[in-house]
Amino acid sequence: MSIRSFRGSAACAALGLLTLSACGSGDDTDPSSRRFRVRIENVAPFQQLKSGRFDTKVSGTSPGPLAPGDTYEFSFTAGRNHRLSFATMFGQSNDWFFGTEPQGIPLYSADGQPLTGNITSRVILWDAGTEVDEEPAVGAHTGPKQGTSTDGPGIKDFNSQVRRVGSRPVLSSGQTFALPDLASMIRVQLAHDAATNRFTMRIDNVSDDRTTLSTSEGIKPVRISPGVWTVTAGSEPFFTEGQPDRGQGLEAIAEGGDTTALHTWLTPRNGVATPLSPGVFAVHNATAPLFTEGAQDRGQGLEALAEMGDDSRLSSALSTTPPTGVSASGTFNTPVDASAPGPLLPGHAYEFTVTARPSERLSFATMFGQSNDWVFGTDEQGIALFDKDNMPVTGDLTSKVYLWDVGTELDEEPAVGPHQGAPEWTLDSDRTVRRVPGSRYATPLSQHLRLTITEAN
Repeated sequence: MSIRSFRGSAACAALGLLTLSACGSGDDTDPSSRRFRVRIENVAPFQQLKSGRFDTKVSGTSPGPLAPGDTYEFSFTAGRNHRLSFATMFGQSNDWFFGTEPQGIPLYSADGQPLTGNITSRVILWDAGTEVDEEPAVGAHTGPKQGTSTDGPGIKDFNSQVRRVGSRPVLSSGQTFALPDLASMIRVQLAHDAATNRFTMRIDNVSDDRTTLSTSEGIKPVRISPGVWTVTAGSEPFFTEGQPDRGQGLEAIAEGGDTTALHTWLTPRNGVATPLSPGVFAVHNATAPLFTEGAQDRGQGLEALAEMGDDSRLSSALSTTPPTGVSASGTFNTPVDASAPGPLLPGHAYEFTVTARPSERLSFATMFGQSNDWVFGTDEQGIALFDKDNMPVTGDLTSKVYLWDVGTELDEEPAVGPHQGAPEWTLDSDRTVRRVPGSRYATPLSQHLRLTITEAN
């Protein structure tokens, strides 16, 4: 969903209680009551949505480079704010690679049209800045000859910055070299399936071994190595132009077409770095203040929270007509390091304080922002704030939080579906509130959220 679709709590904002955002805090006069500080952190470590590698040509049976007429192909799904980056070695060089702008190629236009067709004009030949530049296919340490070089790999580049190669690059010897047009070596195309939001990318070696690459030793063949791709929301996943290589595996691709290191580095960082919405909480001693598992949403505002991150309707319902057993309710909507209400991005936290008596429990819900109608929250019992000896329960209680499907909209792939954050979309075939199963979304909840409860002074 869009961050702009999160709405602040009207009920609490009217009272000016934006710091703790609590419309009720319980009974402070009861000597058995305790005050608790609740901290909800967005701990998502993800740096890109997804990534992969391409290393085997179409109709091929084993990994290897592309010769003229050969093709790599791979597919992926992506949403309207996503960009595609890739890197593949220009095989005749020391450390040059074909790739995109550092932030990648936008996959949709401003009006939501997918990028399709021949996109070779968006491809750039880059110098990784990790090894000296020799004449392509001729220098002793270039890709075709490095295996037979008598003095090992080439020395470090005098300019360590990742930079564009250009049509007439100056080699480390001071000589210039006339490269063939990029489009005479590589062709990159995108196709899109609107029904599934799936893109298919095709990389062709369109060179001619008899004419394309002219060197001081005659015509040399052009080869394109296996590569790595990733889909992001606009970060610079592989490199920053004008900065040295980060040491995460791009050098291995640029110098030897080896995808292992960069692919390995990227994989554990793949995932949905969803924001969390402003949320609603209740302190109670009866069950199910927000919803009943296995039953339909009650129409009191949970749907608005789950679909659009709008906490105002549910908050108002809890405060004006409290369900049985609810002694206090309110919202949390302002990150602790912010001055105004807003969504909770990775690395930030919401905090609020509640007062509770023995036998009372805490329930809350906050939207999984890049979904159609999912919320993070407690089960219908809530979290016990006291143990059997009436001692306060504190510490890391993340294990008491679950991911729920509110059952009001049909689910799409998180962060990809075009209707996420929209007020209306196809009704879910299962209208009940239920936990999201691992078969539907396998990422552990602990990679999204951390819940910590401590006693407050």
